[in-house]
Amino acid sequence: MKILLFGPAGAGKTSLMRTTCLGYNFMKVLNLKPTKGVSRENFIFRGILELSIWDLGGQERYLERYFSDSQRELIFSEVTAAVFMVDSALVDAGVRDIFNNFLKYLFEFSPEIDQAYVLLNKIDLQESKEDEYYEILSKGLNGEFIDKISFTPVSVKEGSAQHRLIEILDFEIQKNTLSLQRLGKIRHLLDELKINTISEYLLFNQPDGLLITSTFGKFESKPLQFMKFEIGTLDSNIYSIYQQIMEFQSITNLSPLKLSTVVYESEDCWILVKEVINGAVLMAVTRSKRPEVFSGVLGALNGEAFNSLKIYLKSSEF
Repeated sequence: MKILLFGPAGAGKTSLMRTTCLGYNFMKVLNLKPTKGVSRENFIFRGILELSIWDLGGQERYLERYFSDSQRELIFSEVTAAVFMVDSALVDAGVRDIFNNFLKYLFEFSPEIDQAYVLLNKIDLQESKEDEYYEILSKGLNGEFIDKISFTPVSVKEGSAQHRLIEILDFEIQKNTLSLQRLGKIRHLLDELKINTISEYLLFNQPDGLLITSTFGKFESKPLQFMKFEIGTLDSNIYSIYQQIMEFQSITNLSPLKLSTVVYESEDCWILVKEVINGAVLMAVTRSKRPEVFSGVLGALNGEAFNSLKIYLKSSEF
């Protein structure tokens, strides 16, 4: 699915893309260099939807190319969702001409698009004038376009821009038959785990940290930043001790240790976290702390139902 991020330079398009799709925090994108020309990156959104994000640099020399006879069909054709983004703290009436061309070629070369999204970014700044920018971009729009454009004041810094982009992409998931089929199959596999262990399960995607699905039905959380499941200093020490023990037992064919399941506990329940594949993490929340419940979940995370989920996710990788 082709996602177009368009607008003048400095609007925050690349920051939005990286904080949403890569899970970066705002400080990591604070001093990004301007995008030069067209940057295309592929991501798996929520673990089920493949995105090809076209992040277009907004300097004037690049904008002229995008609208030229030689490039405009390439840029604006086969677009699934289009986002036009501006810096609302730097009001520029000249952006209206860019916006007009954006709409003209978008709906000409991707006529199946129902909606174009306008994000008025940086409303967290005191000098923001999102209302003035809205007037510039919306005034005089004819009936052909006015019903197809959605304006939203947002802030990448405060997270509302990311939330809006996630809403837009979730809407596209709901229209995508293959994505819905995959989601239904994954939910079925999680329900099998739930029935067998009397526990709840949540499956998260990496690196965006977004929930893929859960046994709770409708459930929302902020994007999570997961620890990397890698051997660190402590694990290296454990491996050294493990190696010595195996030598004492005359076992020579040692396989590397890996961090398999992380266990947390509260007064009322256990929480177990395990990587399913490289890109998906499963969380199990027990309904009690009875020993048999814990052992049941641990067994399930090493059993047939978990293995079926692992096989399906691997087979469905893009």
